Amino acid sequence: MTAAAPAGAALLPVLHRLQLRFESSASQLLAQDVSLSRTAHDDSTELTIFSMSGLTLELSRIGRIYDSLDSRDSDYEHFARLFDSSGDLGLHPDLDDCLVTGTHVVIIDRARIDRARIASAWRGLGGVGRLLIARMLRWTSVDAAIVATHPFPIDIPVDERDDEARVLREKAAVQRTWESLGFEPFREDLWVMKPRLRGHEDAVRRLEATLAPHLSPF
Repeated sequence: MTAAAPAGAALLPVLHRLQLRFESSASQLLAQDVSLSRTAHDDSTELTIFSMSGLTLELSRIGRIYDSLDSRDSDYEHFARLFDSSGDLGLHPDLDDCLVTGTHVVIIDRARIDRARIASAWRGLGGVGRLLIARMLRWTSVDAAIVATHPFPIDIPVDERDDEARVLREKAAVQRTWESLGFEPFREDLWVMKPRLRGHEDAVRRLEATLAPHLSPF
């Protein structure tokens, strides 16, 4: 017997399999710095202009949150500050207000974004990168209690990070990007966005209004 195809809320667990794609035959998209990478196919060239990676944790299913973070990548140690056994479901007490309570089982997701990059030619165009981040969050942060990020200028080569003035200057610029999307500082360079508040959605609406002449639904 074939299992029934998922529908409605049952589709949420497979959101991570979706790919956001943009298709165009415009030759100017092949210009330098328009893409992060290119993949040639028999009849087309696939361009990656934006990438974002991270982790989603469903707190109700994780008993040892620190082990879960450590088992993935040492970079996730930054995010241990979001958790504290004295808070509800292991959250830091200052974040308990992000949890939704009631008579129904509520999926509590924590979406952590550690890398967000856009090809250089798309920067400085009034918020294209921020809009793409927002569209990604719209997919990946369904039912999220909180979204967290550790803003850092990842484009600075490792061997040039001894220039503290440059790192601080560029880190401040990255932080302003996330701040403009409704994120706010939490602990030691961690920034968080609370979906239940209107800050993020209002910021996205302003971006969409600004870029409306160039947008189509996606």
